[in-house]
Amino acid sequence: MTGWNNANKIGDVSQQHKIQIISKTSPNYPKGLLLISDPPRLLHVLGNSDAINKDCIAIVGTRKPTEYGIVAAKRLGALFAENGYVVVSGLADGIDAAAHQGALEANGLTVAVLAQGLNTVYPSKNNVLADTILKTNGALISEYPCGTKTNRSHFVARGRIQSGLSLGVFVVETGVKGGTMHTVRYSKEQKRILILLQHPPDLIGHPKTLGNAQLLAEGNAIAFGSEDDIDLVMIEMGQIKKKLLLACKAKKKEPRTYIQKTLDRWI
Repeated sequence: MTGWNNANKIGDVSQQHKIQIISKTSPNYPKGLLLISDPPRLLHVLGNSDAINKDCIAIVGTRKPTEYGIVAAKRLGALFAENGYVVVSGLADGIDAAAHQGALEANGLTVAVLAQGLNTVYPSKNNVLADTILKTNGALISEYPCGTKTNRSHFVARGRIQSGLSLGVFVVETGVKGGTMHTVRYSKEQKRILILLQHPPDLIGHPKTLGNAQLLAEGNAIAFGSEDDIDLVMIEMGQIKKKLLLACKAKKKEPRTYIQKTLDRWI
């Protein structure tokens, strides 16, 4: 009975905070995310749940970027929002916050993937940004129920959600180590398009751009040098969308168990 009581308590608290809980067996669960190797069993969503079922691009990077990186992330957030994409990021300082802000300034939709329960925002300095996302028809999402606190493993794990929701992952700035590299790894495993910002000559060798340089040298990514490159990015993401749709159709043919159908009615 303890597990049942805990589930009811989570449900009650979520309702108090106006948080939707979406099971991975629900028709409202994001199709691309459902296809990854380890999709969250439940998604907790605050705000517009339709936003996570639209064409998304993850724009990610370091918490301590260069000034160039901040300006670029904001512009990229706006650019992709203007072209109809939902901008996905992690609400962290630096590149994440700038990408969200850019999308908002372009009157676009943006989704923040959090590494804790949706009853709090981390870092707390981004509370205003989180509120603005919600007020402009965006969403905050998490795989963790209300009351869950952050820890290092949660920040790593959310990278698979950022990538899984998206058709592509755009790395604005990163060092050779850090959370962004985990998201890059997930994007490769999930076969999403990887896009890398090319930096001007004066920033080549900067610690916060070395990750971009390393990934560019490895190949298998789109080098983004100017806004003209967005056409290629959109073409490639369109191909990924077609593949995901075909995979979703194939998955629909799989038989659904009685337990799965019952869970759909409960959640």
